[in-house]
Amino acid sequence: MNQISQLSPPKCENIIKVRGEIRLPEGSVFYPQWKTSGSNPVYGGYQDACETLVYDTKTFDVITHKSGKSFPLGQHIKPIKVLDQELYLQGSSFINAPRLYRLDRKTGELTFVKNDTSENANTFTCRQIWAHSEDGTRIPIDCFGTLAEKQPTIVFIYGGFGRNNHSFYSPDIYSKWLTLGYSVAVIHSRGGAEFGKAWHQAGVKAGRRKVREDIASSIRELHRQDICTPETTFVHGMSHGALLAAITTISHPELVSQVICRVPISSTKGLPETTLGRQWLDEYGDPQTSDWDNFMKEEDPLACEATPRSLSTTSWLIIGYCHDAVTTISHADSLVERVKNLGGEVTYWRYSSKGGHEGAFDPSERIAHERRLWSYLSQKASETKPEATGSPC
Repeated sequence: MNQISQLSPPKCENIIKVRGEIRLPEGSVFYPQWKTSGSNPVYGGYQDACETLVYDTKTFDVITHKSGKSFPLGQHIKPIKVLDQELYLQGSSFINAPRLYRLDRKTGELTFVKNDTSENANTFTCRQIWAHSEDGTRIPIDCFGTLAEKQPTIVFIYGGFGRNNHSFYSPDIYSKWLTLGYSVAVIHSRGGAEFGKAWHQAGVKAGRRKVREDIASSIRELHRQDICTPETTFVHGMSHGALLAAITTISHPELVSQVICRVPISSTKGLPETTLGRQWLDEYGDPQTSDWDNFMKEEDPLACEATPRSLSTTSWLIIGYCHDAVTTISHADSLVERVKNLGGEVTYWRYSSKGGHEGAFDPSERIAHERRLWSYLSQKASETKPEATGSPC
């Protein structure tokens, strides 16, 4: 049974955002994120936690193009131009610079058009592994790099608002992290939409504890498979992801060495006080009700219980923008104080330049901030001492 609901339009013209599920003829379930408008629709979404394109689901002659088969595993695929007879898409990941694909809307044939740079010719790989969360739910993790044993690894987390946590191409990550032999991991925890609406709903309100445990279990699996160790684990989160990075580290400081919180939400206690915060009550709960004591407080980095000096083995980089209208600078200020009170080492970059939740408005300044970040992280990584190194997987 196909169950699809339409959401707000995305940036690409003639593309409709959708959510739901489609049962494919062979019996597997596909979770769409977008589709082309008009006849012979092309859908983009997830199948078995891999990005997938599905062509013409109205017939039994369904053509699928799945990450790891039709295009490299771990690539994020987004539509960039829709024409009557063809669809152009861009695919990229941490290890692959943007590539252009063409999908023929008559035949469903997918062809590779060109690379934007030569950096696709590398020795890096993507490997998908799975962790078992506290309640037994399987959590997919995409791992990128040479995947040599126990190397410094940036772990990207988000897990909220029905947004998928996917890879992207960054010249700084490529040149200042991956080329040094380090790794990147992306955790697809509950709260996103990789497995449809139910995956998102499982991570809201009281379910936010499940998201935290999804992340903790995934980090343990990275350690178990020798991709990294607690000493070489760097957790990275922005906004809601920064809240999860903070609460996961406060709850499980033994798993993490380095924490990067960018434009963080550090507390949900004051959500009803702002217009934007009130829009988030369906995700977090209402702190003015019993929700606070029942489940919100324990998932709040500023209010949760913690042992004195429990963060003494962790080092934090916290980044905030004074003109951020989404998460005000007070969130970053308060998180800095909380981490210091628990014994964590804190580096705080408090930018006063014109900017917002996505960083500085000026492109050159934004690039400079990003380069500063990855120079800082590569220096931190060089200070770690992996127990051993191995050959690429």
